[in-house]
Amino acid sequence: MPESGSSAPMSTWNNIMRQLRPHQKFAAAFYLSTVIISLIYAVTCHPPVNYFSNKRNLINVYFVKLGWLWTTIIYFIYLFNVLGRKQSFERGLVRYVCMSLYWYLMTQWLLGPSFIDRVFVATGGTCRDPSAMLIQDVYQQTTCRRAGGTWSGGHDVSGHCVLLIHSSLFLWEEISWIWYSIPAVQRLKQQNGTPWLAFKLVCGLLALWWWMLVITSVYFHGHYELFTGCIFGIAGWAALYLGIFPRIPSIGLPPIQFQV
Repeated sequence: MPESGSSAPMSTWNNIMRQLRPHQKFAAAFYLSTVIISLIYAVTCHPPVNYFSNKRNLINVYFVKLGWLWTTIIYFIYLFNVLGRKQSFERGLVRYVCMSLYWYLMTQWLLGPSFIDRVFVATGGTCRDPSAMLIQDVYQQTTCRRAGGTWSGGHDVSGHCVLLIHSSLFLWEEISWIWYSIPAVQRLKQQNGTPWLAFKLVCGLLALWWWMLVITSVYFHGHYELFTGCIFGIAGWAALYLGIFPRIPSIGLPPIQFQV
């Protein structure tokens, strides 16, 4: 007999969960729970103002706002010195380009305004000057700021949330072999030198991105904005690493059996 309407979505969800590798289940749950727990803490504990609650803190200004640049630099150091030695450099490059394209369309440009800016305008957002007067024909947040205006009235998907989760899931996938081969990590450490440094740089950036995701969830954006930020932060990884890459042998996934 055909599945009922209520059981079909559950069956699809179960199939998806069965296809996920252990490191993928962990990563998705980890970043979602980070946002949820941080938001609960913000609502119930009224966290105090501190250095990180100021948007002008140095990590936010020089790292998060340039987040994909740092992701690019550190990933290529890792790709050249670790992953590219044992696997096709071109495969890693294609995965990076696809993930970069998603980030670019979401946050920078989509035939004009970015996807996030389009969502904001479509939900009633406008650019207004200091006297709350509408600034006409401005549909991008960066243009609004340059005009001295403020972006107000629409649904502001958390761009920080999108970037931090998207970048973290990308890097986590590319070092996912550590989940299955602790001896390989130990051998890499014994080599010392540039490969070990490259691996530590990736881990360090993942730790920094996690901390700034906590700060974003505690101090900035409302729960709906964080929720949509999580959705779009995960969506690119899910579409590419769970859907597209495994079905294209010439790209494929990063190795989980890794010999150093």
